Amino acid sequence: MINKHQVIDTLILQLENSLNIAVQSATHAHQDATHEQSKAETQYDSLGIEMAYLAEGQSKRIESLRQDIQVLKETAFPSQREQVQLAHLVHLVDNQTDAPLWVFILPVAGGNKVKLNDVICQIVTPNAPIAKKLLKQSVGDDVYFDWLDKEYEIFELI
Repeated sequence: MINKHQVIDTLILQLENSLNIAVQSATHAHQDATHEQSKAETQYDSLGIEMAYLAEGQSKRIESLRQDIQVLKETAFPSQREQVQLAHLVHLVDNQTDAPLWVFILPVAGGNKVKLNDVICQIVTPNAPIAKKLLKQSVGDDVYFDWLDKEYEIFELI
């Protein structure tokens, strides 16, 4: 069985690793943008400008990652387990093959995957199509994902 606190902890570690890489990239881009060799020698020489844009983009990414990490640390988990809602870890089972599908609906970090004990958990935000299909559904309900052409049963909510 998957523990949602372990999933959150692992996701935070993944985001912190991405944050460290983004900080290093931003530092390098800033150094390159301000280096004397990046000074434009002609009107067509844009290396310094390109590096400045890259540094700005990395800075925005850093801020976004920091905010996501903070939101995850403050996420409150629902106590009820009747209907799917934000911060539920949803265990689905394919109606034809009995293959499991784990989906964690969180306010941030959609698109990430977390692997624990040979189980892959897909992180989605409430705006994701899969979350829109799951929200307000109950354990035992069947949910059809047309983009997968598969129907799943909501097996449990954690």
